Amino acid sequence: MKRIAASLACIIALAFFAPTAHSLCVEVGKDVPDIRLPKLDGGTLSLSELRGKIVLLAFWASWCPRCEEELTFLQGVYKTSPDIVVVAINQESQNISRAHIERIRSTLKEWKIDFPVLLDKNLEAWNGFCINALPTSVILDKKGVVRFAEPNYYWASQDNIAEVITAIRLGR
Repeated sequence: MKRIAASLACIIALAFFAPTAHSLCVEVGKDVPDIRLPKLDGGTLSLSELRGKIVLLAFWASWCPRCEEELTFLQGVYKTSPDIVVVAINQESQNISRAHIERIRSTLKEWKIDFPVLLDKNLEAWNGFCINALPTSVILDKKGVVRFAEPNYYWASQDNIAEVITAIRLGR
């Protein structure tokens, strides 16, 4: 009985006094780090180059089933909304080999994704955004300010993303 009481006391203490874990260090209403990453198809892209457009960032990996759902949804946004830039930031591996690149290309072809893909080779984006779950979605307004940041893609994500885009378009 004493063991159970001691265990319960520890659990309660941890619940009240343990530091809370945050899945993202980017916050709504704040600027994001200006990362510059290599593009899958060559060259580089920095987030500051995208100012003036609504930007949807999708952190993903080819082994992530939920990532396919999110990227497929974002492909529709990309094709139907010229005022929105969709950029996928691949979190495949820190040491991206030719085999990784080919798997990424094959996955994108299979999923029918043709928007820009960046490679987070040095985990600059992973660390800058404190990513710890895939997929993770971030929406930036035209000034580069975070308007939405959500780890994991779930049943309400599409509606949440649509609401944020509508609010940005209406200047709210």
